[in-house]
Parts: sequence; C-alpha cells; structure tokens
Amino acid sequence: MKLAVISTIGQAFIFCWHYRLQFYLIALPAIIVLAILSTLVTSLLPTTFQHTYGFNLFTEQSSVSNETFGYTYGISLWRSLADVCLFFLMAGALLFYSVAWHRFFLVPNEDVKIIDCYRWKIRHSIFLWSNIKIFLFIIPIGGIGVLLTLASVIFAPIVGVLVIFLVCVCYARFSMWLPAAALEQKMTMKEVLVLTRGNGRQLAAILILTAITSGILDVLAKGLIAYASLSLGTVGVLTQSLLTNFALYLITYAVTALGISALSIGYQKLIEANGSQ
Repeated sequence: MKLAVISTIGQAFIFCWHYRLQFYLIALPAIIVLAILSTLVTSLLPTTFQHTYGFNLFTEQSSVSNETFGYTYGISLWRSLADVCLFFLMAGALLFYSVAWHRFFLVPNEDVKIIDCYRWKIRHSIFLWSNIKIFLFIIPIGGIGVLLTLASVIFAPIVGVLVIFLVCVCYARFSMWLPAAALEQKMTMKEVLVLTRGNGRQLAAILILTAITSGILDVLAKGLIAYASLSLGTVGVLTQSLLTNFALYLITYAVTALGISALSIGYQKLIEANGSQ
C-alpha cells in the first residue's frame, strides 16, 4: 500500500478544522499559561539596559538613557534563567499537548478530560524517549551526510539536496514511533521499518508539504498579528505583549496540530494496511 500524499494532507486540514472546538479546549490551558509567563518574563526582566555616566570630582553618577554613551549590558543572569525555565516549560506543555492530540485522533471514543491531558503518565515517558531515540538516530545520519557533502566538492549542492531528502525520509519513518508512543505501544526499530516499508518517500513528502503549507499560513498570520499589534498600543504595552504572545502561541499550537494529524493519519492507514495483510 502506498500512502496518498495530497489526500492525507487534505484530511489533516479537514480534521483540524472540523474539530477546532476540541483543539481550543485542549490547547488553550497551555497557551494561556505560556502567554502570561512569556509576558511577565519580557516585561519584568528586560533583555538589555543601558547606563550613561557623569563624573564629579570624587564620585561617579549613573543615569539611565535611551542612547548608548557608556556601557551597555546584555541579558542578565535572572533573565537567562527565566528563559531557560520558560523553554523547558514550553517543551513540556507541547509534549503533553502532542500526546493528547495524537490520542484524540487515534482513540476517538476516549472520554477526554482536559486535566488528564496534562498529567504525566507512562505514555508521556514513552513519547519523550521516542523523541530522544529519533534525535539520536538522525544526528549520525545528518553528520555523515554533511561529511559526504563537503567531500563531494563540485557536486556538493546536488549531494546536499540528496542528503537532506535522505534525512527527511529517515525522520519520517522513525516518526511512526510517536503516534505509537501516544497509544502506549512500544515499537522496535525492526517493527517501525517494516511498518513504513515502501512509504518512506510518501511520509517525508507528507511531513514536508504539511510543514511548508503550515509555514506559509504561519507567516501570513504572524504578519497580521504584527500589523494588528500596532493598533494595540493604546491599551498599554503589557496588554499588547500579552495579546501578541497569546496569538503567537495559538498559531504554534495550530501548526503543531496539523503536523500531528497528518502523522496520525499516516500511522493509522499503515497499521490498517499491515493488519489486513
């Protein structure tokens, strides 16, 4: 069986649109928390601050200025720590959401409770380990590809494109670990390769085209957000930042939902095809 690339992508968009209410219910708790925390970090811990210095005979006086006449200090230690904590929080929230959305598609009859979506369970451990395994397998493949590209000299551009495509195919085949992990199913490397045999290019095309389409929509939406944020200046900087962060996180989660849906559709079709053989 060969996966239909365009049909799978279309089904992913239709699924996300049809179940947009469920998307809001699952994603909004994380989006709201992250938007508030991001706003607090950027507002309470600015990235840079500048000082100008005036000198009396025996004392040094410091005053804040919008222009750089003296020393300019970069990101503070507290801001760096806050950014690191925020990053891990975002990654954790995205992991919870990814598992929840995989299960929403693959287990449609499950009684979904929002609180349960953000509680750590065995499936989250399997899902995290699956992501780590994919990373560990892709890094050496990418490294060898870079070496081959550098060694090819004249044909480097062609070899580089082929290497990128090979890495995408490998990632696409390994990515079948993720929906299986969301179902608390542990698959070996052999089982993954057997499941995706003959569909590596199709899976890569599905993921790439979904990412490109989502990326275009992402750029358009962020452009509209940037334009709209200009008119929010009258409501205050803090409110403007909060609404902007909320919109940006909402887009991020919507794009993630499209990718997860496409991946889940491909996984479901491959499982059904292999089960019928």
